[in-house]
Amino acid sequence: MAKATVRPPVHSGSILRKLEVGFALAAVVLTGLMALFMDRALHRSLEAEDAQVMEGQARALLQQLAEGRPLSDPGDAPRPEKASWRVMDPAGRILSQSRDLEGVPPLPATGPGEAAREVETAGGRTYSVLTRPWAHGEARGLFQLVLDRSHEEALIQGFRRTLLLAVVAALAAATLLARAIARWGLAPLGALIQEAGSINDRNLDRRLAAENFPLELQELVATLNAALSRLQEAFERVGNLGAELAHELRTPLQNLRSTLENRVLRAGAAPIEPTELGALLEDCDRMAALIEQILFLARSEHGPGGLARVPIPAGDLLEEVRDFFEAAAEEGGVALHLAAEPGLVLHGDRLLLTRALHNLTANALRHTPRGGAVKLSAEGDAGFVTLRVADDGCGIPEAWIPRLGTPFLRPPEARPTEGHGLGLAIVKRIATMLGGEMVVESRMGAGTRVQIRLPRT
Repeated sequence: MAKATVRPPVHSGSILRKLEVGFALAAVVLTGLMALFMDRALHRSLEAEDAQVMEGQARALLQQLAEGRPLSDPGDAPRPEKASWRVMDPAGRILSQSRDLEGVPPLPATGPGEAAREVETAGGRTYSVLTRPWAHGEARGLFQLVLDRSHEEALIQGFRRTLLLAVVAALAAATLLARAIARWGLAPLGALIQEAGSINDRNLDRRLAAENFPLELQELVATLNAALSRLQEAFERVGNLGAELAHELRTPLQNLRSTLENRVLRAGAAPIEPTELGALLEDCDRMAALIEQILFLARSEHGPGGLARVPIPAGDLLEEVRDFFEAAAEEGGVALHLAAEPGLVLHGDRLLLTRALHNLTANALRHTPRGGAVKLSAEGDAGFVTLRVADDGCGIPEAWIPRLGTPFLRPPEARPTEGHGLGLAIVKRIATMLGGEMVVESRMGAGTRVQIRLPRT
């Protein structure tokens, strides 16, 4: 036998904690992206400014070289941009340089037309190097403009430390703010839990007021209200069934008890007569049938699970029912007719359909006087197959027709031996389980016609 797979419980965690973590992570990501953007923007802004300054300074110094004038030295005439220079021959040998570059080793040269390039020396200092060709008369060579950017790197490092502190502070603030916002946002859930928890079996008619909750929870409130309505209906149905069941079982149990007390337990009592024993057995059969019907209604309450939907020839199904009741019909003096559309096939559970037709046929025979007739028929249209049981008996009052199919519902003039009012309830439940419906048509003095309309597929 196959074993059922038991799934481990799934722990979804705390919504509050998820919101807190989500807010905090979002704040960290956004702050980090902003910090990265600001860092890159500052770095590029400084690079663009330095490149502009170096291009202007290089043009001025190259003009001096071309005119044969000596280059000024930063030590003699300091410039705000702190740029230094080197003049080299075509082989890269230094011809002259500013004094602040005397301790700086030769730096890689850029191409003649390239922009300034960042170079980091072994001492940890950062320079921007711009190389341009120079010429004076027949003399040729390379001119290098060098800008010490170490102070800018220090500025950027300080800026990054400040940004890091800002990110940490933003994380702490976002965590606290996220907790406050999450608690405020989830407050209606707490109110919903409190209000739903106050509903019990004594006030199942109470409903939650959807207008008291946010739009996002109103659908949940509507679902809970619908569930409460179904629960209230189920409680009322169980209560009614219990009361009716107790009422129906009381009489046969009292008969059985009184007979046993009078005939078995009392000393000197006469033995039980066969007729009395038959009556007791009949009471037992009635109680067993009642319990079996109640169990069927209870089991079918949860839907049509496990139904065997197979193609069924409608004529064969009606013939089986007619054969089963043929002897009872002859005994009651009732003609039992059959009319089925040739080749008509329906899809459903054969056992359930047989049970429904048995209930309808038994009711029809019971309410048809001697000399009357009961007709079993089946016909189909484009979408449905209709199974019909019709009699020409006394009929049903019009006021009772809408209530037919309610468990334990019987007309006031019904005799105790005429069933418990569960036959039509079972037929209606079977029709619903198979996706169809039960339709009752009746007229006083002209008979009753009960139809089970089922979809073809």
